[in-house]
Amino acid sequence: MFNGQDLLLALALAITALFFGWLTDEFGWSFFLALAAWTGMQFREQRRLDIWSRHPLRRPDNDLLSWQAISNRLFRSLKQARNRTHNAIDGLQALRMVTETLPDAAIVLRANGDIDDLNEAAGRVLNLQHKDRGQSLAALVRQPEFIALARAKIDDDLVEFTSPLNESVRLEARRVQMAEGRSLLLVRDVTELNRLLSMRQDFIANVSHELRTPLTVIVGYIETLLSEDLDRATTLELIEKLRSPTTRMRALVDDLLLLTRLESSPNPGRDELSFVDLRTLIKAIANDGNALSAGRHRIISSIESDAMVIGIEHELLSAFLNLLTNAVRYSPDGGEIEVRWTDIDGGARFSISDQGIGIPAEHLSRITERFYRVDLAKSRVRGGTGLGLAIVKHVLKRHNSELQIVSELNNGSTFYCDIPESQLNRTSDISQEINT
Repeated sequence: MFNGQDLLLALALAITALFFGWLTDEFGWSFFLALAAWTGMQFREQRRLDIWSRHPLRRPDNDLLSWQAISNRLFRSLKQARNRTHNAIDGLQALRMVTETLPDAAIVLRANGDIDDLNEAAGRVLNLQHKDRGQSLAALVRQPEFIALARAKIDDDLVEFTSPLNESVRLEARRVQMAEGRSLLLVRDVTELNRLLSMRQDFIANVSHELRTPLTVIVGYIETLLSEDLDRATTLELIEKLRSPTTRMRALVDDLLLLTRLESSPNPGRDELSFVDLRTLIKAIANDGNALSAGRHRIISSIESDAMVIGIEHELLSAFLNLLTNAVRYSPDGGEIEVRWTDIDGGARFSISDQGIGIPAEHLSRITERFYRVDLAKSRVRGGTGLGLAIVKHVLKRHNSELQIVSELNNGSTFYCDIPESQLNRTSDISQEINT
C-alpha cells in the first residue's frame, strides 16, 4: 500500500531521472538508476523489518511510512498476543497457586486414566508425587471404589472410602468432568467431619434418652393421680415423688442452655470480667461438695496462692463445682478429696484430686464430650447430666486455659487447669482497672 510519502519519493526520483536524462541524453540509464535507488530503499526497509522480526520486543525503526504501517501493525499484533499470553500465564499461575494451597487433593486425569496433573495435597492424602504424571492412577492407588469413581462407574460421582495409607482415615472423593475427555478428582479427609456428625447424632439420642426417663416417671405418676381416687396423704406422697424427675429434667435443660451459651459466645469482653477470689470460691464449692457427700468423704481445701483470677465468677464456680461433684460421685465412701489452688511457673493451678476408681487411658481424650460416660462395673455414680466436663472444657477455654487429667485405675484421678499469669491479679487493690 502506497501513501503520500511513497508517491512524493517516486515523483522526486522520476523528476531527477528526467533531469539527468535531459542533461546526458541517457534517459534509459537515468530511469534505471532511479529504479535501482527506489529498489535499494525498499530493500533497506525490508531488511530492517527482517532484523526487527528476530527480536520484536522493541518498536521497529523503518523510515518509510508504508513500511512503518506494516511493521507497526505487526508490532501491535505481537504486543497484544504477548499481553494475552502473559494474562493467560498469570491466570494459570494464580490457579495453580490456589490449587496448591487447597487442603484437598486435586488430580487431573486424561481420558485413558493417566495422571495429567496434581497438587501438593495429593502427596499428603494419597502419596502421589509430581513425578507420577503420565502414570496410570489405577496402578498407583489400589483402592477399588476410588478407581471405579475415576473410571466414571459411580452414578453420583461421589464416593467415600478408607485411606490406602491409614485405615483409621476416611476419604471422600468427587469426580468432575472436564473438556477433551479429562476429569478432575477432588479428595478430602472426612474423618473429623464423620466424627462430628456421629457426635451430633449421639447427642440427639442421648438428650432424648436423658429426657425420656424422667418424663416416663412423671407421666406414670400423673396417670396414677388421674385414674385413682386417692386420699390427700397419698396424693401428696405421689406429688413429692415428682420432685426428683422434674429436678433432673430442669438440671439437664439448665446445663444444655449453659453449654450452648458457652459454645456460641465469643470470649468475654472487658466489661464482663472481674477479680475472682479463689479462696472464697473454693470455700463455696467445698460446702456444696460436703452437702453432696453427706459425710461419706473427707474434702480438704489447700490454698497456697493469693492470686485472683480475672474472669467470670459464676462460670468458674460452675466449672470447679462440676469437677468437685464428679470427684464425689466417682469416689468410694471414706475417700479423701483435695481441692488445691497453688502458684506455678507462669501462673497458678487449680486442681482436684480424688482416691476414686480412676479412668482408663483410652477414655481420656473423649471424656469432655457431651454425655460421654466411662462405663465401669465398680462405678456407683449418683445423678449427673453427663454435661459437666463439657461445661468445664468451654469455661476454661474462655479463660485461656484447658482441662488436664492425670488418672490411674483404682488409684484415683487429678483434674487440673493452669491459669496463665496474664489471667491473674496478684495485687491487693481489687478496685484497679482490669487489663485485657
